[in-house]
Amino acid sequence: MLELRDRIAAIDRALQDVQEVEIARPGTPVRHSLDHRFDKTAPEVDAAPAPTPAQEKANPFESLNSPPEKRYYDSIAAAYGLGILDTEEFMEYMVYNAFITNLRICPVHLTDSGHFYYVEHRSFLPHVPGVVLRQGTDKQGKSLGVAHLPLTGSNSFGIGDFEARPLGMVWEKMENTGFWTHMKYGFVHELPSGERRTFHWIRTRNNLMDDQGDLVLVEDGKEELILGEYLGKGLLKWKKRGRLRIREVGAFGETWELVVLLTWASVVELSRRRARVRRYSPTHLIGV
Repeated sequence: MLELRDRIAAIDRALQDVQEVEIARPGTPVRHSLDHRFDKTAPEVDAAPAPTPAQEKANPFESLNSPPEKRYYDSIAAAYGLGILDTEEFMEYMVYNAFITNLRICPVHLTDSGHFYYVEHRSFLPHVPGVVLRQGTDKQGKSLGVAHLPLTGSNSFGIGDFEARPLGMVWEKMENTGFWTHMKYGFVHELPSGERRTFHWIRTRNNLMDDQGDLVLVEDGKEELILGEYLGKGLLKWKKRGRLRIREVGAFGETWELVVLLTWASVVELSRRRARVRRYSPTHLIGV
């Protein structure tokens, strides 16, 4: 029995005296197993940092009862902080192509029967309004305002029934305020208090294969507040031409919506005229 105990003690002392032999290059951790998960980690290697709240995966069951997040309106202006966020303060319209160059403006909510408009465009006719804004969905509707867009001279617009009371119209000017291009048009609107303010339609993007780009409406000196926005359909404008939003501002008076629609339709018509000139000009035909 003594011999067995002596043998066990001798084996135990021999195992304690055994030293680990490094067969890899110096500086690498010693490997004890073929499974790398059980390898020793070098002391100079720090542990992986804990994930931040943004990196953690959200629990899908927590968002069942939470309200949806409000997103930017789809516009190039949103990338620069100009996009429309408070959608509840805007009237929203869909713009459709009508006969040839005319447009039909319909509210997104079709139950709103009081906000259907028809825009009649007339090109290069002397002493005739270039834009006629009508109530309803066709050219038989009542005239709500017109705009004169002559080949030379200043553009002007007026709110009222031009066909029934042409002498009662109050005219305002709308002119190109851009430096080199036609990307900015300005006009003046008189508030019910008698104060006159200047507003600008600004082109924010040129759509591919379209004769009119996206537009935003801002007040002079207060460009951070969007008062209107138009988004074109680009190549997909076979029936729907775009989407239009107008901010509801009670201080601007009852005619504010008509002024925005009429000036917007005038900017669109001026852009389409320039596109037709470029398309059929001699320099375009010969490839210059």
